[in-house]
Amino acid sequence: MTDPADQVRELVARQLGLPDVSLADRLVEDLDADSMDLVTVVAVLEESYQVRIDEERLPLLRTVADLAAEIARGLRAG
Repeated sequence: MTDPADQVRELVARQLGLPDVSLADRLVEDLDADSMDLVTVVAVLEESYQVRIDEERLPLLRTVADLAAEIARGLRAG
């Protein structure tokens, strides 16, 4: 079974049209994601994992690893 962090990493790469991303990649600075990209990525993650990411937490999600941790947090809470 694939690690959830790897699944998030793969989903981010697919949504941004990139061949690969690392967990350390910064969404804006390294992957050139704009605000619409970020909204789309978060929406797809929420739908894929059936979790809700609080809008107030969005500014804290700067890297792919941050997104993966937020999804894990949502899964534990859910």
